[in-house]
Amino acid sequence: MANVLVSEEFLQDTYRLVAFLDGRIDDPAVEAIRVHIELEIRKKLDAKKRRQMFSDYKTAAAGSAERDNARQRYLDDAGVHPDWRSSDEAKH
Repeated sequence: MANVLVSEEFLQDTYRLVAFLDGRIDDPAVEAIRVHIELEIRKKLDAKKRRQMFSDYKTAAAGSAERDNARQRYLDDAGVHPDWRSSDEAKH
């Protein structure tokens, strides 16, 4: 299946609509489609957020507190356990 480009606003509106329908659909087949749509949109929005966090980290001045904070936010959001980070990163 081909990918299509849609605006972020449309994606967020669609997500809100799909979430609103939660528990309001009686047909199990339609509910399964709703759940699939909700999961796929959530994955897309999460990926966009992670890309922005990574971009914030990469564009901040090297060695700055802003860069370190952006890296920590990215690693936290990605679920990287502190034990898997370098010793400097684990201090946060």
